[in-house]
Amino acid sequence: MVHPVYNPHAGWAKDLLYYFNQFQAKISSEITISVYVVNDGSKQGIFSEDIQFLIEAIPNFHFISLEQNQGKGAALREAVRQSRGDIVIYTDADYPYLIENATEMLNRLLNHQADIVVGVRDEQYYDQLPMMRKIFSLSLKVMNYLFFPKLKVKDTQSGLKGFNHNGKEIFLRTKIPAFLFDMEFLVLASKTKNIRVDWIYVQVREGVVFSTMKAKTILTELLNFSLILIRGFFK
Repeated sequence: MVHPVYNPHAGWAKDLLYYFNQFQAKISSEITISVYVVNDGSKQGIFSEDIQFLIEAIPNFHFISLEQNQGKGAALREAVRQSRGDIVIYTDADYPYLIENATEMLNRLLNHQADIVVGVRDEQYYDQLPMMRKIFSLSLKVMNYLFFPKLKVKDTQSGLKGFNHNGKEIFLRTKIPAFLFDMEFLVLASKTKNIRVDWIYVQVREGVVFSTMKAKTILTELLNFSLILIRGFFK
């Protein structure tokens, strides 16, 4: 499991352990789970006590710290690059989706049903989003239908994805540093022969509060979309 963190809330380490234990309780005891937490240049919220707590609580815990904030995509690439497992699943450290979603994803990968499994958000998810974030997310889906018809999954931006070693190779080819690395990943996968992409519906767990998107972030991601579009057409 790979979790990016940036200026996390107080108590994040205990929350991560709580949800990780729930996840581990639902899978076979024969499966060894390693946890990678990558700090994306946080200026607050991460203390040495948090890391020591997780080291003592999780047998296969790894902490990676980037000196400067580079973006979620860049942080995840570094953690995935250092991971050593046969399967990688990434999501936010607060496990915003139901634990059953993560276990279903893991089982599909373990059963060799796909190289990449993507979480697809249902209507309940969109109903909980702040208006600007909802408009942006739905607009991206429409643009994917228009510009990337070969994408098996048009909802590219959910925060739960998993892949095997074939998917890992593609993921590490991404370049977008921020949010649209997910889209870039799936566009690259759609252009790679013999890569099997599957999807599952994911549901937000109770109590999750979504942040708003700033106008500057939206403009940056629209620029990143144009870069993906150019690479998609000319590579």
